[in-house]
Parts: sequence; C-alpha cells; structure tokens
Amino acid sequence: MINALIIDDSSFMRSWLKKVLEIESIHVIAEAANGIEGVIEFKNHEPDIVILDFVLPKMNGLQTLIQLKRINPQVIVIVCSSLGDKFTIEKFAKNGAYDFIQKPYFKRLPIVISRIKSDLKR
Repeated sequence: MINALIIDDSSFMRSWLKKVLEIESIHVIAEAANGIEGVIEFKNHEPDIVILDFVLPKMNGLQTLIQLKRINPQVIVIVCSSLGDKFTIEKFAKNGAYDFIQKPYFKRLPIVISRIKSDLKR
C-alpha cells in the first residue's frame, strides 16, 4: 500500500484531497496545516508521497519541500497550489518536486498518481 501525507492549510482541501487519494487506493496516514507540522508528521510517518501546498503558514511549501528532501531525497512530492507561474513551477522542480498541479484544476492528479504507482513498482 502506498501511504501519503497531505500538507495544506485548508481543512476543506485536505479533506477533498484525501478523498481523491483514497479513490486512487492511496492511504492518507497523516495531515498537516503548516510546513513545520508537515515536516514533523513526515518524520513520524515516513510516507511514500506528500501532497504539498505552496502558500502555508509558518514555513512555505518550497521551504518545506527542501526540508523533506533533506530527510528523504527519494520522497515523491506533488505540489498543488493556486500560484502556478512559470518561475514558481521551475523553482519547485529544481528542488525535487515530482510534479506541480495548479489548483483548482485537479483533473491531472489521478494521471500523476497513476504514473507514481508505475514508478514505485519499478
């Protein structure tokens, strides 16, 4: 089973993403409402996948991504954010994000999850 951590300051968005992931047979083992809490939950649960927002209190998504990759360079991080300009997307990619999905256009999320499942089987 593939386990996931959702880091998003919106409880509605965390709930919605959890439902999408569960439909895709991804088990959500933890949630966090800010970047610092996200890093703590990541250390405690060691998920396979992290769904990460960019705009977060206490530590933004880019800073969080960098911390997660320091802990486990192999972790798969999908960034889901409404701020999807080219510069932001490139910055996340340069720091190891697996993919970037712009809110609220989540039609690509199941496609990305499918690709991750294939990658993890290799």
